Amino acid sequence: MLVSALAAAVVSASSFAAVELVSNVDMEAADAGGNPVGWAGGPARWLKDEKGNHFLRLVQEKPGTMVCVYRRHDIPEGCDRAVLSLKARLSGFVAGDQPWFDARVIVNVKGADGQVLKSEPVFFNSDTGGWTRREATVALPAGAKVLEYMPSLFNCRAGAFDFDDFRVTLLAPGESLPSAVPKAHGRELPAAKTRPLGARDELRVDGNRLRNAAGEEVWLQGVAICSMEWMVDGDHVDDSFAWAIADWNANCIRLALKSDFWFGEGTTFNARTDGGEGYRRHVDRLVGYANERGCYVALDLHEYRAPTPRHARFWADCAARYANRPGVLFDILNEPHGISWREWRDGGDLKDGGGKDEVDEVGGGEKVERSIGMQRLVEAVRATGARNVVIAGGLDWAYDCSGVLDGYELKDPSGNGIVYSSHVYPWKSDWRRKFLACAEKHPLFLGEVGCQPFKMPWEAALQDPYKWAPDVIACIQRHRLNWTAWSFHVSASPCVIADWDYNPTACWGSFVRAALRGARFESERQR
Repeated sequence: MLVSALAAAVVSASSFAAVELVSNVDMEAADAGGNPVGWAGGPARWLKDEKGNHFLRLVQEKPGTMVCVYRRHDIPEGCDRAVLSLKARLSGFVAGDQPWFDARVIVNVKGADGQVLKSEPVFFNSDTGGWTRREATVALPAGAKVLEYMPSLFNCRAGAFDFDDFRVTLLAPGESLPSAVPKAHGRELPAAKTRPLGARDELRVDGNRLRNAAGEEVWLQGVAICSMEWMVDGDHVDDSFAWAIADWNANCIRLALKSDFWFGEGTTFNARTDGGEGYRRHVDRLVGYANERGCYVALDLHEYRAPTPRHARFWADCAARYANRPGVLFDILNEPHGISWREWRDGGDLKDGGGKDEVDEVGGGEKVERSIGMQRLVEAVRATGARNVVIAGGLDWAYDCSGVLDGYELKDPSGNGIVYSSHVYPWKSDWRRKFLACAEKHPLFLGEVGCQPFKMPWEAALQDPYKWAPDVIACIQRHRLNWTAWSFHVSASPCVIADWDYNPTACWGSFVRAALRGARFESERQR
């Protein structure tokens, strides 16, 4: 058993500062006995790779048993969450008798009586194919006194679980992790070359194009940055903004958000206890960072199926916060589906249709039986006085925009206009009817687009990504479609980046990066 002392003095809530709990984070320091400081003992092997980097390895030698390293810390007063991050690698993995017998980092929060108040594992259930970064935020409930964490092979049959750069940080309400932009393979982050966005950059719809206040066409091109819809602090989000703008040359970032985190409500994994204030301030910082560097931000309410009163409540608050800010667009609902075009626009019954029951995905565990329709979300935005351009995704998980031309166009008499959005992946067909026809009349935004080197379960056959990627970018360029590539993350596939050094993936990211830097693509298929 490994037991470590608290790495900082207990302080009062009024003077609380971020506390780093783990000593020897990178596992390089050794004690007199030749063991890693703070990590000695237990079943973990201390190993060194060919580059001289040390890490710990757990190996399953008795199938069906638990192999783990245990650590424990006291929790000082004044903090409301713990952020755990590590670099991990899982290889030779075979699940146990139950599908949840896997590799994981078990995180327990206990009270003074030793009872578990919260348990939130970080799961690994398949080989990672190399090192991967994982981060999780655990909200600390009232009465939390002890934090335990255990990297584990949890009753699996086989596997080697490596971990390194293991960090646990305690934060106060409203406090965020320090953001330091890393070097990537020795590359310094380039300085941003564009000017801050100002009043002349406010966007409006003009026919099927976006123009600024000076009447100049603005072509939005960039990446979608996810993780703030599943982690309250996000995963490398600050660094991703920096690299996307300065190194990849993005002039637009689609930022995924979740209403639970925005309002600080519900029981969703790693929700905060500050009413969402820290989350909203983080979004403020990201928007400000991008706009100061000439980059627009499309705030994406990354929820599903159909508009609900909760979504209208979100936009009443969010739109008021960013009303008439020149560098901000509102993507009002991520991926509508399972409803008719009339229900999409005007609302209707959600109790039937749509296949899988997804009413909980509106946020907060809320059960909703009726949709209010996309038109009501537009009205919720405009009721705040915000004239910002609104982005509205079509049906079929935001792929199909055909209904817009069949009489279901949204009305926007008091704002700067509506941009329609399509999410385009290799398993989607009939580009001409589903979104290109719409793009002839309205501005179109491919809010998600991407490909990957493996087949999804619903695909009949894998399309060659090395052919599909240049083809779709050629189509984007030929029609000057606004677009943000999915995703600027290492595990939310299709991935634009291969690692947290921001190297592009070969089959998708390399094409995206080249296009954002000005390369032109041609295709024999005249879409």
